[in-house]
Amino acid sequence: MGLMSTRTIRTVSIAVLGMAGIVLSADLTHHENGIEWLHTTDDWGRPWGDACSSFYRRLEMHRELLANQGISPDQVEFAVGTENSLQKVFRPKMWFRGDFSGAVEIAAARGETESFQLVVCPVADKERGITYLSDEQLQGGGSLTDKTVHVSDIAPFVLKHVDSEYEISPGNIEFYRVGYIQTVPAQYPVMHVGDWPDPLLPLEPFEVANPFCQPVWVDVKVPWDAPAGIYAGTIIVKGPHDVHIAVSLNVWDFSLSEKPNTFTMTWSMNDWFMKDGVDCCLAKLGVLLDHRVAPWYVADQHKTDLFQFDRVVKWLWSRGVPIQALSGKPEPELYRHIKDKGWLDRFICIWGDEPHERDYAEYRSRTQQIHMDCPGLSVAMTETPRPDNIGLFDVWIPEPSSQNDQWIQDALQRGDRVWWYFCQLPIHAEYPGPIHANPGMVVDRPAIDHRIPYWLAFQQHIEGVAYWALSSWPSGWEEWPEKPWPVNPLSSFPYSGQHNGNGFICYPGTDGMPWPSIRMKCIRDGMEDHDYLSTLRAKTGEGGSSEIRQLLEVPPELAMGLRYYNKNPAVLLKVRRLLAAAITNLP
Repeated sequence: MGLMSTRTIRTVSIAVLGMAGIVLSADLTHHENGIEWLHTTDDWGRPWGDACSSFYRRLEMHRELLANQGISPDQVEFAVGTENSLQKVFRPKMWFRGDFSGAVEIAAARGETESFQLVVCPVADKERGITYLSDEQLQGGGSLTDKTVHVSDIAPFVLKHVDSEYEISPGNIEFYRVGYIQTVPAQYPVMHVGDWPDPLLPLEPFEVANPFCQPVWVDVKVPWDAPAGIYAGTIIVKGPHDVHIAVSLNVWDFSLSEKPNTFTMTWSMNDWFMKDGVDCCLAKLGVLLDHRVAPWYVADQHKTDLFQFDRVVKWLWSRGVPIQALSGKPEPELYRHIKDKGWLDRFICIWGDEPHERDYAEYRSRTQQIHMDCPGLSVAMTETPRPDNIGLFDVWIPEPSSQNDQWIQDALQRGDRVWWYFCQLPIHAEYPGPIHANPGMVVDRPAIDHRIPYWLAFQQHIEGVAYWALSSWPSGWEEWPEKPWPVNPLSSFPYSGQHNGNGFICYPGTDGMPWPSIRMKCIRDGMEDHDYLSTLRAKTGEGGSSEIRQLLEVPPELAMGLRYYNKNPAVLLKVRRLLAAAITNLP
């Protein structure tokens, strides 16, 4: 799909480019905090000079590429780099560590969506001849010289199968402009405080000015009937001149399950989703379900109207949602209705939250009452199974950061069910190690932290993964995107501190639909990784070669546990390729 000029959302470009508009009239030699750019470091701690030298060395390759596309070195106005979906691209272009070769390679199964990023970088006149930073050049003005680039379009493109007439049409390819939200110093270690990439916005003409870059997120959905093999296409980024990026897609010779084997369930859905009736709510939820994200309590909110209740439940089941929650012991009529429909195994009752051990007696009594009055209905709770609470609940939903591995395994061996939920800071919990060493869903964490939980859940036989809030948006969200996205408020006791981006994984779009986030895309990708593992296990059972068994255990080079996993995206992508090859090579 090209840029949506027919329904351009001008307010978005004003708000999301944020500092870019300010920079046009600002002193570009200084960081927004008043520090000279030349004396700053990037999120890895690299001096500005090292980052510049790396950037210009890769840019030299891009100049040669553009020359082959008919753009002479003295005509270069901007460059387009590429990056995978597991790197968050920060706004300063010198921090960009991706590829400038003009080519990107991705791989996916049938039914899978695979992503990558285009990164548009202005090139000022004084930058055209720079290949490294030195004291003598003092950047030559370089990226600290005024330069604004207007990108008018990204042309729709097709991916053609190299050995047949089959094509993946532009309707299967979607572009988003990456937006940024402001973070502040948090109560956990972070790589960077300031603008973090997260909201994914409808693509429209945009401007980007020095010293910044503008990422564009690209989703490629592989059709279910696509033949295996290599596909090729070309993206054309249209600005002061065109830049051509070659795309190669390898479609593996297997398909994901049409009904996903895992979902991410969420609590805390803003009333914005419900305000315009059931039809509108389901349309909004459809965007989330496209990413395998579903709220626990959608059906529960319609329990007083059994017609609407059934309608919502059947729609959820048809979309592959595995389970729904009731917010308390159901009324007898609702319980009988669920039982008569044969749905008891697809509902759980979650009526409290994170109980303190002094409350166990009361919780045990309530659980027993539910079991007595509603036979067959499982009781779930956001609590860790412990030796002193055996039998308290049927389904345990602990926060992974407080997980005692042995207790989890003991519960599974007893036949209990276990989900995880991410909330960043559970209370009433004992922690076997630092919370920040665990994966997390807050915005100022690496992208791999949002994806690796699904590998670990498979490894540890966890039934599903949840997140505490779908859209618990901070106060002032209604003014976005006319104004910048509001900073998360300080959490009051007992949830003390600042947790950036905690409580939401989507944004309220001006078109009436939720807009996704980078975190939601990573969550989706993690569930697709889980599908790879599940597909291989289904094909081999407990057998298979030692190499296959190691893949199903998740190789230690990728992840050994919740506090010991590889932060290098290349390793996850490598293991994913090994999984795909193992699945493809099996009869």
